[in-house]
Amino acid sequence: MATTSSAVDALFSDVVASLILHYDNFVLLPTPGVLTNTYNISGGTGDTVKVPITNYWAAGATVAENNSVIGAAARDFDPGSISFQVKKRGAGTYVTEESLEDGGLAVVRNAVLTRLSRSIAQATDKAGFNILASGSATALTDVANCDLSNDGVSNVSLYTTGDISFVMSPEALAYAIKREPTVKMFNDVDYDRYEMVATVRNGFARIPFSAPTGSNAYFARAIIGSDSFDATAATGAVSLNMISKAVANLRKVNAPTDASGFYLSMVSAAHEFHLAKELNGVGGTASGSIGSVAQELANQALMDGLIGQAVGCRFIRSQNVPTGLASA
Repeated sequence: MATTSSAVDALFSDVVASLILHYDNFVLLPTPGVLTNTYNISGGTGDTVKVPITNYWAAGATVAENNSVIGAAARDFDPGSISFQVKKRGAGTYVTEESLEDGGLAVVRNAVLTRLSRSIAQATDKAGFNILASGSATALTDVANCDLSNDGVSNVSLYTTGDISFVMSPEALAYAIKREPTVKMFNDVDYDRYEMVATVRNGFARIPFSAPTGSNAYFARAIIGSDSFDATAATGAVSLNMISKAVANLRKVNAPTDASGFYLSMVSAAHEFHLAKELNGVGGTASGSIGSVAQELANQALMDGLIGQAVGCRFIRSQNVPTGLASA
């Protein structure tokens, strides 16, 4: 039922106008600079995207005079493709007349925008990271569900529960969007409240490449390790050496980088802390623990600057990567 309240009309108009901006601030994977292969299929028919991929090719060969070039070095172009669908992701909230009367329009507006935009942004990123880890948007329950090559802790018996962080190329995933973040509202007079629902339709797919062995592989590596902030090397903590190894493995297969020549390291909060502990006391401008402001700034500067350049990746923290997984 349509509303006759000018305050609610103003609230709805404001939420509609601001939702995409707030969503763009909260979402990670679809943002420019993270993924290269993005497709906007809004306005068209269908819900499936088909992405072309090329087969592996090796270096050419030395060819003697009057000999067949193709016979000596056949590098047939045999492209394939992957197809994936967009899915609807949504969240809703009730807004009562009392909340508008007692809380005020500005307070309710901010609460509704934050709740709806963060919910669909989180759903989007979680789906993307799950697909990156296992090929499926279904939430992982065990670190064994991840089928990416792991450059992290190989002995899962060292910890009880773990997180999966990633080192990835911007071309590891394809992303498509069919519907931009949208809000709809309904006036429920029986309950004296308004229903607001936000939806977005998007999808992800891993982009495989044909490895020299003939099997498919992906331009991403897993960094699996303990999710405990107190973890040590003996109990499954991740290290910068693991990140560096993942970068080296991507370079080995010529995985594309971003425009600045870097890969992306998407790390959980626990794994970020493991890495920061390695830097504790390095480059600090004052004594103290990792929690001190001076030390934290020094560590972050090292992560963003010297360490990032040395290792070859940009570090981004996200709690939407698979976390708290069993290690059995």
